[in-house]
Amino acid sequence: MAVRRLWGCLVLCSAAVATLLVWDMRDSVAAARNEATYSYGSHTRQTLDAYWNAAGEERAGRQPGILILHGGQWSRDTGWTTWSRAFADAGYAVFDIDYRLNADAPWPAQRTDALSALDWIRDHAADFDLDTSRLVLLGSSSGGQTATSVATYRSGAYRLDGVVALSPVASPYRAWQDGNAGTATDWQRGLRDNAVLLARCSPTETSAPTPASTPTPAPSAQPGCRDVWDDMAAKSRASGADDAPMFLLHSEGDPVPVRHSRDLEAAEETDHNMPANGVTVETVPGSSHGGALLDEPGVADRVLGWIAERTH
Repeated sequence: MAVRRLWGCLVLCSAAVATLLVWDMRDSVAAARNEATYSYGSHTRQTLDAYWNAAGEERAGRQPGILILHGGQWSRDTGWTTWSRAFADAGYAVFDIDYRLNADAPWPAQRTDALSALDWIRDHAADFDLDTSRLVLLGSSSGGQTATSVATYRSGAYRLDGVVALSPVASPYRAWQDGNAGTATDWQRGLRDNAVLLARCSPTETSAPTPASTPTPAPSAQPGCRDVWDDMAAKSRASGADDAPMFLLHSEGDPVPVRHSRDLEAAEETDHNMPANGVTVETVPGSSHGGALLDEPGVADRVLGWIAERTH
């Protein structure tokens, strides 16, 4: 335990220094920032907005990249322009990725789109002065579900240096359960309904899980339904050291409770022996959700510090 605390201190201290360095670059590069929209597939939603600063004499070498997956309960887009520009001005090539929504295509189309966008970005890296060996994926809410799924899909560590997820719906089945609770809010019921649309089937429960258990879908009358709900949960593909390191954040009053991320952490570190701090889970005061967490004191610096620790 003492070794783990020491390691956590070293990571935090290094991240803090890295954060100061990258944020201090903003004024010098903002004026040179480029912005453009590209298609990475044939569907109208398979597009991405790129924000980057061309390499010059003052910026020798290629820059690391941040790939963003927006939230919106898989049913709508949410804007990331402000933070995309802020991250670009901090020295990153940033790609705000749009993807097919649940009304356009069922799961796993959203993960497929994220991987296709990643392949497109790698293929066009030279256009953005991008170092493809230094890439981090950032997902918000439902986009965090897709991001954590990418982290555990087919050895995510070989594709990414890390994944940051803000209020990730890491277990859509848990969200379905929460949406059926008597205390559920309209937002949670909407998330439940959109998860059903994403899966194209509704799970059923034969009994309620005990508080200490990790819920899994009970068999559904529709063939293959349970397999879909299992696959939508990042923990179902957890494999330990082969997966990308993850930084998962929630607020204390988050409508997507931190248990989503704790389940994934347990699957990686307890069930599959991922090294300590392979998955870092944190909560912050308040009830902010998704991208709004970045507006809370110190959170943006903490996120950028974690990213810098893995890409610089």
